[in-house]
Amino acid sequence: MLYWKEKFEKLIPKFKSGDKSALAKMISLVEENPTDSWLIISKLQSEIPPKNSHVIGITGSPGVGKSTFISQLIEHYTRKKEKIGIILIDPSSPFTGGAFLGDRVRMFSSINSSNVYIRSLASRGAVGGVCNAIYDITDIMKSFGFDKIIIETVGAGQSEIDIFYACDTTILLLSPDSGDEIQIYKAGIMEIADFYVVNKIDLPNSKRFLMYLESYFDSKNEGKKKIFGISSTERLGFEELFDNIELNEKEKINQDSKLLLREKNKIKYYFLNIIENFLEEHIVERNDISFLKDEILKFLCRGESNNAKED
Repeated sequence: MLYWKEKFEKLIPKFKSGDKSALAKMISLVEENPTDSWLIISKLQSEIPPKNSHVIGITGSPGVGKSTFISQLIEHYTRKKEKIGIILIDPSSPFTGGAFLGDRVRMFSSINSSNVYIRSLASRGAVGGVCNAIYDITDIMKSFGFDKIIIETVGAGQSEIDIFYACDTTILLLSPDSGDEIQIYKAGIMEIADFYVVNKIDLPNSKRFLMYLESYFDSKNEGKKKIFGISSTERLGFEELFDNIELNEKEKINQDSKLLLREKNKIKYYFLNIIENFLEEHIVERNDISFLKDEILKFLCRGESNNAKED
C-alpha cells in the first residue's frame, strides 16, 4: 500500500465529520505527496463528491488593501451563515520553501466563526501568483463543503494571471495611492478580471482615478467592464459589488470555455509538480542536461508503472 493511503484512511472519518484539523492534514498530505496528488484527490472525491462551491480570487498590487477587503467579504458571507474557506498565498523562502508572511493568518484572528477556515500557503517558487497545488487544495475544500472559497494571491504584481484559471470569479483590486495608474497600461493582469474594484474611494484623488480607469477601458473597445468604487475601511460601496458577485455565481454554469481552460491548466500544474519534485532530489550541472532530460522521462514512466502495481 502507498504510504499516503495509510494516512488518508485515518483522516477520512474525521474529514467527513467536518473536523478542521483533518482538513488541514488532508491539505498537508497533498503538499507532501505532489506526485500522488491526482490519486489522493480522486480517492477523496469518490468518498465525498465535491460541493459546487463558488471560488473567488482576489489579486492586486501590494498595499491596495486585499486583506481588509477580504475581511469585508468574510463578514458578509458569515452573516448569511455560509461556510467559507480562505487560501492566502505567500512568498516562499528560497532556503526553506516555507511562507515568508505566514503570520498573515493572524490578521484575520478577530473573525471568530466556526464557519471560517483560513490556510496560508507558500507559493513555492510559482510565478503566477498562486501555488502549484492550488487546484488540489481547492478540490479538497470543495469536498469539505465550503460554500465560498476565497483565494488571495501573493501580491507580486503584473504576472499574477494564474488566479484566472483557479477561480470562478476574479477581482482585481486597485488603489489610487499605489501607482496603479501606471500598472493599468500593462497587459496581463488587467485582462483577467471579472470585476475591477477601486479601493479607498474615501481618498481625495479616487474620483479622478475611477474616471481614468473608465477612459482606459473605453479606449480599448473591449465592451463594458464592471468597475466598482469601495472603501474597505469605511465599508462603502459593497452592496452593489456583492450583488454582482452573486450574479456571476449564478452565471458560472455557462462558462464552459473557462472550465476547459481551467482543466488544461490543472493538468499542466500536475506535471510541473512531478518534474519539480524530481529535480529537487538531483544536483544539476551544465553538462548533465541531456542526461537529466532522459532521467525525467524515465522517472515519469516509472512512476506511472509503480502506481499501477501498488494499486
